[in-house]
Amino acid sequence: MSKNSQGETEKPDVKEIEEQYEEHLIEIEKKESNEIVKKELILELKDVPGLGKKTLDILNDNDINTINQLMTTRLIELQSMGLQRAIAKKIRAEISNTISKYKYFKEEMGLEDLPSIGKTTADVLREKGLNVYLLETTPIRELEDKYGITSSAAKKYKKALSDLRGGIEFVDAFEIMERQKNSPAFTYGIKSLDALTTIDELGVAGVRLGETVEFFGPFRSGKSQLCHQLCVTVQLPPELGGVDKKAVFVDTEGTFSPSRIKAIHANLQKELGWEKKFEDVLRDITYARAYNSDHQMALVERLLELLYNRKDEYGVVVLDSATAHFRAEYAGRGTLAERQQTINYHLSTLGRVADTYNVAVAITNQVQSNPAAFFGDPTQPAGGNILGHWAFTRFYLRKSKGEKRIIRVFDSPYLPESEAVFAITPEGCVDVEDGG
Repeated sequence: MSKNSQGETEKPDVKEIEEQYEEHLIEIEKKESNEIVKKELILELKDVPGLGKKTLDILNDNDINTINQLMTTRLIELQSMGLQRAIAKKIRAEISNTISKYKYFKEEMGLEDLPSIGKTTADVLREKGLNVYLLETTPIRELEDKYGITSSAAKKYKKALSDLRGGIEFVDAFEIMERQKNSPAFTYGIKSLDALTTIDELGVAGVRLGETVEFFGPFRSGKSQLCHQLCVTVQLPPELGGVDKKAVFVDTEGTFSPSRIKAIHANLQKELGWEKKFEDVLRDITYARAYNSDHQMALVERLLELLYNRKDEYGVVVLDSATAHFRAEYAGRGTLAERQQTINYHLSTLGRVADTYNVAVAITNQVQSNPAAFFGDPTQPAGGNILGHWAFTRFYLRKSKGEKRIIRVFDSPYLPESEAVFAITPEGCVDVEDGG
């Protein structure tokens, strides 16, 4: 073999050396990253930069002993413990800059974070039930009437909030679709109804958080039964088709039944192997009975405050029924205009509940017969166009043979007009067995 050929054979492979070097760098980087994570794991609350003894004592006295507890406690709660808001924000910002786990931590915005609102004003407005989310979504006229904020001040507050959020946001439709894809949703607990509500392009089925749903139909068609079912299925863990959140049930006709909840829970336990106890399921349903239309509207307005104070705890609000009190109290054609205007305001509040706190809102509605209908089904939902324009999806329920019920998509921007069949049994709302 010549010297040239021997030299060519022994010449090192540059590409191989580069690959080995890159692997070595990756290994070093991985090792350093692991060391950082280990140090972060043993980092204690007292080690956080800028956290003084007085602040540490306040936190410990309120059973906040770890960094994770400090980062997951709401600012308004820290303030109620005696911790200054500015100090709490500064400490949490230091943690997010120091610990990789909290790198993308986003601080919650409050009324006092607006440059035009001081602490005293913020406290007064909070006592009246206002918060930064409601400030953003409440009309200026209502801010004047309900919270005593002048029109000029309301405009100034809204502009300051808009500026802090980066101004009025316009996005393209593709981004909207990306946001909606795989959005949190929970099962009806009925396969046929989940299939009926599947939106293929979004990859979701069941009830989406932030969605408004209306169930209307005649007596004993299954409206209240479905409402009870949703109060249970929303509590299922994600791996079983739920979102692991609580429910609110506003009852206008005395339809709520804990024993019905027990039956539905027992069936889901048997079918899915769900381990949550029945007593805990009941504790996670917040109940209120509305005795008249004014009381009903007041309860829904109080929800705006309840959901703010217990943020991200709830997944569904049920109102059964939305129209019963209004139909009873606003009798005759002379009161029709006033009734419709009042219902419209009430429904807009419910819509704000869904939008502001990203909870599903499900209402039931009564029906009435249309004597002018010579052909087809004369049954129409009560409430006229006001109700018709409110819900994302309207479902028409009717009774079939025996335990069977038929549910039809009456109106929806996402779903085609189609039907599903389910059965109401002692175990709850269930699928109809093949051939049954």
